Amino acid sequence: METKRGCLRYGLLGCLGMVALFLLLLVITAFVAWRGIDKQQIEEGELRPALVAVATSPAEPAAPAAPGTPDAPATPAVLQVPRKAAGRVILELGQGEFEIRPGRPGSGIRVETHYDSNAHELVDELTTLPDSSWVYRIRFRQTISGLQAMFRALLGGDTDAYVHVYLPPDIPIALEVSVEKGGFEAELEGLWITEADISYAMGGFSLDVSEPLREPMESLTIRGKMGGFEAGRLGNASPRVLTVDCQMGGADVDLRGDWLRDCDISLAVRMGGMAVTVPDDVEVEGVPGGEAPELRRADRELSPPLLRFSLSENMGEIEVIHR
Repeated sequence: METKRGCLRYGLLGCLGMVALFLLLLVITAFVAWRGIDKQQIEEGELRPALVAVATSPAEPAAPAAPGTPDAPATPAVLQVPRKAAGRVILELGQGEFEIRPGRPGSGIRVETHYDSNAHELVDELTTLPDSSWVYRIRFRQTISGLQAMFRALLGGDTDAYVHVYLPPDIPIALEVSVEKGGFEAELEGLWITEADISYAMGGFSLDVSEPLREPMESLTIRGKMGGFEAGRLGNASPRVLTVDCQMGGADVDLRGDWLRDCDISLAVRMGGMAVTVPDDVEVEGVPGGEAPELRRADRELSPPLLRFSLSENMGEIEVIHR
């Protein structure tokens, strides 16, 4: 009996020691966070990468001077109008608030930032390739622990951290976005997005295409785990290929909008749920409620776009809603 009491006593002492150590770590972390508030260095500014310009085809010739004018040239001058070459924007984002919005024509890329440089790191890099295309990359990450960030917020520190990216509608851009432990919102209306690849982890985002893109998108890929997202009016992007893979989370995919061509759609869900809204003004193949496309097309001289679905469900469910 004495031996059992001794084991119990030592076990309790061990547990108390672990609790004391945990409380000590909390105190140290809180102290470091408090000291960090005094050392905050808030960076707030704007980035404008100098995108490469290339010559287009000759512009309209200048109007010739009136006949008999001494300065009238024998041949009208021909101007080479510069334009921005196509490029790729890569965003690697973590622990913050992030947005993509349409900018103004001719304005290039503009990035608004706000963060504590002692708690976050921002790196941007512009690379011009031999074919005059370019790659613009932004990396943003938190450099302190999540516990320190929590204590800073509780102690009244400036915890706002955001990166807002404004893309021009007059430049063809391939878009890559990866977000971890953060929130992301994107509005692509009117932009010239050639393709987009979006991934997220332990967070969520919303994507909306409220107005048609300048040109239909070649492909749109959305992949994520441990989080959720909403995608609205994807028909206005008219991707040729749409891939959505959702793991351990939820998704709401709205396919309504102005579809301009057929699309191959691959949807996969694992340990989660996905709701998909399909418009009534397109042909549908591969989902419940869709009519056989060969029967519908035989009745029409000009058939609407065909959406071909491939569904994969593993410990989850994909619900298709026709509207």
